[in-house]
Amino acid sequence: MSKQLFLPLQLPDDEVFDSFIAGANQQVVSHLQDWLNGKNSTPFLTYISGDSGTGKSHLQYSLCSEAATLGLTCAYVGFKNLTDLHPDLLADLEQVAVICLDDVHLLEGHPQWQTAVFDLINRVRERGRSRLLVSGLQGPAQLPLALADLRSRLSWGVSFHLRPLDDEGRVEALRGRAHRRGMGMPLEVARFLLNHCHRDMPALLAVLDRLDATSLQEKHRLTIPFVKKVLDL
Repeated sequence: MSKQLFLPLQLPDDEVFDSFIAGANQQVVSHLQDWLNGKNSTPFLTYISGDSGTGKSHLQYSLCSEAATLGLTCAYVGFKNLTDLHPDLLADLEQVAVICLDDVHLLEGHPQWQTAVFDLINRVRERGRSRLLVSGLQGPAQLPLALADLRSRLSWGVSFHLRPLDDEGRVEALRGRAHRRGMGMPLEVARFLLNHCHRDMPALLAVLDRLDATSLQEKHRLTIPFVKKVLDL
């Protein structure tokens, strides 16, 4: 198999380990980096749980990006667009060095998919040459999946639960994302957004998208008066 990135969806090129604001989750980042580089002897499977916006997908993208940098074959399969995919997509993925399965909780009510993931885990374990990273909202035992054997298989590896960023972490993440887009975001603007918008990261990043588009259109730097006008605050 050629050394290529298997992507049903194009991954964001700015969501890498260096851009991940770890906060209280540094142990997870260190584990994934060491795991990929063979510096620890943990099982072939790592499971990450956490609420929406805590960075599960970011870490999946980061692992794929790092694997590609190391010349490893890698595959990312996100289940948010499950109706556009087919379980056959997982066939032969055990041949890939790094496999990322994102949002496994969305397999609720999809027995064929649950069986396909179960079979993939078994093949990966038998072959013994791949790293498998799986994410979901809940821990393996709490997943709303009818196939109990799949929940059991997902418990075979190391599990981590991501904790949300504190306010300073959110500010750092927001300013970092703005900087990577070529936008200068003063500290006072980031704190203003945190105090006047929904505080979860998906909502804050959606606000950043809006500000980015408007600031480009109007060629205006980010200031508190400008933010108030754009967001009608």
